[in-house]
Amino acid sequence: MYAVETNDLTKRYSKKAYALKNLDFTIDENEVMVLLGPNGSGKTTLLLILATVLKPTSGHAEVMGLDVSAHPTHVRRLLGISFQEARGFWRHKPADILRFHANVCGVPKEKRDTLIDNLLKDLELWDARNKLFMHLSGGQAKRLEVAKVFVHRPKFAIFDEPTSQVDLRGKRKIWAQILRLREEGSTILVATNEVREAEFLADRVTVLDEGKKVVCDSVRHLKDSITGGDVVELEIDTPDVQTIEQVLSRIEGTVKISNSGENRFKAHVSMAESWVPKMTDVCYRNKANIVSIRVTEPSLDDVFLHFTGRALREDTG
Repeated sequence: MYAVETNDLTKRYSKKAYALKNLDFTIDENEVMVLLGPNGSGKTTLLLILATVLKPTSGHAEVMGLDVSAHPTHVRRLLGISFQEARGFWRHKPADILRFHANVCGVPKEKRDTLIDNLLKDLELWDARNKLFMHLSGGQAKRLEVAKVFVHRPKFAIFDEPTSQVDLRGKRKIWAQILRLREEGSTILVATNEVREAEFLADRVTVLDEGKKVVCDSVRHLKDSITGGDVVELEIDTPDVQTIEQVLSRIEGTVKISNSGENRFKAHVSMAESWVPKMTDVCYRNKANIVSIRVTEPSLDDVFLHFTGRALREDTG
C-alpha cells in the first residue's frame, strides 16, 4: 500500500479552468516526495485535496489507505500541513501559538515546553517568542508556520513552499528538521519551485506542469535522463591534440566535444560518472596527462526545460 495514492484525480474550477487533470500520483511510505513546478502548475491544489481542504471534481485520492472524500476526519488525524501563507491569530505570540497547536494535536504535556523551546531556538524564533504575530517579519511568520508541523510530528507531513521568504541559513535549518521527521518515520510531501530545495530534500521529484504529472523519479535519474546534459571541462597535456580529440569523441556517452585551444576541451556527455573513468583510461593509453578536470551536471531547472520545453525560472519570475 502506498502512503498516498491518487487515480485520475481532477480539479476543475470552470469548463476550461483545470487545476489538476487526471493525475495519477503515489508516495511511498517514509519518503520525501517533492512536487516541482511553477506557480499555477497545480501543486497547492493537490496538497489541499490531500489535506481535505478542497474536494476533487472527479477521481480518487487516498492517504494511508483512507479515501480523503469519504473519511476526511480520519485523514486529518494522520496529517499536519504547513500552508503557503503563514496563519496565526494576529494578537497571539509565537510561543502561545505553538502551545495551542501542541495541545490540539495531543502532544503530551510533559514534552510540550521542551519541544517548543528547542524549536523556537533552532528556527531562530527565540528572540521573537513574545512578539505579537502581527509584528513578525515575513520570514519569522513562515518559520512559525512550519514549526507547527514540527511540534505535531504527524504520520503524514505536508509543506507548501516551506522556506519562501526565509534566508539561506534559515532554509537549511528547516530542511534539516524536515529530514529529521523522515528519519522518525513520517511520510513527507513538499511543494516548491526552488530547485535547490528540491535537490536537497527529495527522495523522488514529481514535475507538475499545467495540472499534469510530466515525470517522476529520483533527482539522479532525472538528471541522467538528459542526453549530453553533463559537461566535462578538461585540460590535457599532450603533443597530439587532434588525436586526443578524436579518441575522446569515440568514448561511449560522448554527445559533443570541442577544443577551445591550448589543450582545453569541453565534452557534453551522458552520465559523467561513468564517462570520466573511461576518459582517464583513454588518456593514459595515449600518454596524455590530465592537468585539470571540472564536471558540471544539469540542474533541476534543466530537467524541467527538458521535459516541458520551457524554463521553470521564467515562469516563477
